[in-house]
Amino acid sequence: MLEKILKKIKSENLIENGDKIVLGFSGGPDSVFLLEVLKKLKKELNFEFVLAHINHLFRGKNSDGDEEFSLLSGEKIGIPVFIKKASMEEIAKEKGIGLEEAGRIIRYEFFSEVLEKINGNKIAVAHNLDDQIENFLFRLIRGSSLEGLEGIQNRENIIRPINETYKSQILNYLDVNKIEYRVDETNFENDFTRNSIRLDLIPFIEERYNTNFKDKVHNLIEEIKEVNEILKIDLKKYKVLKNEKVVLNIDLILKEEDYIQRKIINEYFKEFSLESSREKIINVIKLFQSSGSKNIHLEKNFILKKEYKNIWIEKENIDKFESINIDLLQKIPFKIKVNDYILETVEDQKSFGKNEFLTNLKIGDIVEIRCRKDGDRIKPLGMSSYKKVKDILINEKIPKEIRGTIPLIVKENEIVWIAGVKKSENFKCEKNEKGIKLIIRRQDEE
Repeated sequence: MLEKILKKIKSENLIENGDKIVLGFSGGPDSVFLLEVLKKLKKELNFEFVLAHINHLFRGKNSDGDEEFSLLSGEKIGIPVFIKKASMEEIAKEKGIGLEEAGRIIRYEFFSEVLEKINGNKIAVAHNLDDQIENFLFRLIRGSSLEGLEGIQNRENIIRPINETYKSQILNYLDVNKIEYRVDETNFENDFTRNSIRLDLIPFIEERYNTNFKDKVHNLIEEIKEVNEILKIDLKKYKVLKNEKVVLNIDLILKEEDYIQRKIINEYFKEFSLESSREKIINVIKLFQSSGSKNIHLEKNFILKKEYKNIWIEKENIDKFESINIDLLQKIPFKIKVNDYILETVEDQKSFGKNEFLTNLKIGDIVEIRCRKDGDRIKPLGMSSYKKVKDILINEKIPKEIRGTIPLIVKENEIVWIAGVKKSENFKCEKNEKGIKLIIRRQDEE
């Protein structure tokens, strides 16, 4: 069995010469077995590893015993052991999440800290094949997408060298070779959903329906991986640049079959390490048929936004645009900063594009610079009637969150220019005449 695992590690390049690895070490049978695997592999490959142990302060003296066992395990083979004490209960209460999720957050944050300390490049965790099957059933029950049923995968710098080894094989190896390990008694309590799946659901199915149930699930997981690989999505095909932001274009997505549309959304969620369920993906697809702007609040403070024919995901707290009440009186010429923009005036005879407007204003004129207000109207260039500024911004597909930040240049209560968006017929400069050119650009272009 050990030789089979070593062959897998080498064939998949999970561990290579020169690697510096953090081994997540609980002291339980799985992490002790993975330690044995790494010790044997070191005879064939030149790499380094350390142990990282979390004392969750959840089991009193038993948690302290696990910590002491971890320190001794490292001491026996002469490798560093990093210890962290952190309460799952406190983190769960603080973040409003379950104990399992709190424990996972604590572990991976600590493993990443240790990785940085040792200038390492990989984190090894001891998920076994039973964990894979339990995770499959857990996600199936919750309504996961097909991609979510692949099991626990190696990703980024996290490797799982024993994820195709059954727990019974691990225990048998350790017992036969008289290798000591710790036992977490909470694994035998079904307070947690995954524990209940392991202790109740799987044994029930094995006893009543199929003694080889776990093998069947494992085979299904492997088939799902193969199908997902064949149907792999290249997100670049559906991305466009809109208002200096990379977004997914809805029209491009809708050209695909329904199933591929769902895979595209699932793949996009994975870019942000977000969980994807069938219900969540269907809700996003439904947005495609809606008009205007819509938002879906996701976990981890992420939000999915839809503006017209585009969608994107961002952190809720990173919207840098805010509607700022500005009301400035400026004498021409001037060059000022307004919100995230720079406004400037120069004498000229020509202007180019939306970000410049050659006006009939004059040196010494005083203009007001402000953001839009309810009821604002402008007579657009080439038109004889006035239009609401609000309607213009919507028709021009200006993202909702920046509409309140765009400067308006106003002369005697008449809007001269919705800067960078719409020019006024009443203030255009006659052809071949010299006038005042208004210019707008973003501050990061300065």
